[in-house]
Amino acid sequence: MIDNDWSEHYIKRGDPSKPTYYIIRRRWPDVGLFSNFIVFAGRIRRALENGWLPVVDMQNYPNPYLAPEKLGKENSWEYYFEQPLRIGLNQAYSGENIILCPESGIPIPNDSMPLFENRDGILTEWRMLLKLGLLRIKPAIMADIMEVRKKLFAPNDRVLGVLLRGTDYVTRRLHNHPIPPPLEYSASIVVAKLQEWKCNKIFLATEDKGIVQAFKNIFRDTCIIFDREYVDYKVPGQAVGLVRIDRPNDHFIQGKDYLTQMVLLSTCNDFVAARCSGTVGVMLMAEHFEHTYFFNLGRYGVISLE
Repeated sequence: MIDNDWSEHYIKRGDPSKPTYYIIRRRWPDVGLFSNFIVFAGRIRRALENGWLPVVDMQNYPNPYLAPEKLGKENSWEYYFEQPLRIGLNQAYSGENIILCPESGIPIPNDSMPLFENRDGILTEWRMLLKLGLLRIKPAIMADIMEVRKKLFAPNDRVLGVLLRGTDYVTRRLHNHPIPPPLEYSASIVVAKLQEWKCNKIFLATEDKGIVQAFKNIFRDTCIIFDREYVDYKVPGQAVGLVRIDRPNDHFIQGKDYLTQMVLLSTCNDFVAARCSGTVGVMLMAEHFEHTYFFNLGRYGVISLE
């Protein structure tokens, strides 16, 4: 670990005329790729507002996408995304002025109904980070994802994207996290929206093998899924990001598969989703949905709805 102090602070302070590098990091080793995506969006904006140069460090802090033997050697953020300003860690840590970001306290694009509904243009404002190329997916990764899309979606399909969370999102019941919909309820909403919005296909994105099996049983060939390893969740309370699959390069593949699903969702005609970090990421990446529906069932441990 570079530093155990999780407040925002300088670790090097030199010539004020030289650039200040803002190192973006996370404390928690089990958070998913899109949890990082939305948190890093907030840190990138903070850096730019202060004239600092943001640089993402998923090299020196453990995370689900970095194999343990690669800790301190490779930056797993750069497996999938460009650095915000194309500045690498070597340059940043060699600078005269270096600030480490905090774990919390900085506004982010969160899983709230105001953001999903773009109240007061809040979603439009956050989308500017992507339009400016500050959260840019690696071109080679994006090309691979578009090839997958060509194989899954026919040109004339009207596709309803569906994002559902299971596994740890249900069993851990983390305080203030949105409550995911019961499977039967989510399926009934999808049935209704298929008819109302005149879609002929569903693209289901989830990590949960049980949700996949249930939707395939209900919707048959109407339901499209991405060919990936889905989680057969057997350890209640374990973070799903720490569940490993016995195959070479599993850490990288799990991140790429997750990113692939979210990008594919962002290209659908319509969108039905549980509220989670992935949903925020999809809404940031999507240029336009004709219709959207978000399950608003409250939050664990919080009485009022948003």
